[in-house]
Amino acid sequence: MEENRETRPKRRFNKRGIVSLALCIVFILMPVSGKMIQEFGRETFWGNVGLQLHALSSGIFILSGIFHIIFNWRVLKQYINGKKG
Repeated sequence: MEENRETRPKRRFNKRGIVSLALCIVFILMPVSGKMIQEFGRETFWGNVGLQLHALSSGIFILSGIFHIIFNWRVLKQYINGKKG
């Protein structure tokens, strides 16, 4: 007996959601890694881990910020021009 199944359209990969999530995660991670550097010092193992983590999360933050602006450009233009989105 064959079941009646509704065919769902394939869900596309949500780029805007992934970029926003990445921005949120690295926004939280950067102060934590900065505090690690401050507390442990640069010469210790955990201070060095904090330094590397801070550099990596800063780069991801910059790239995610650029992609966030690109993916939301239309919405930002409407906001600046005073139109409702």
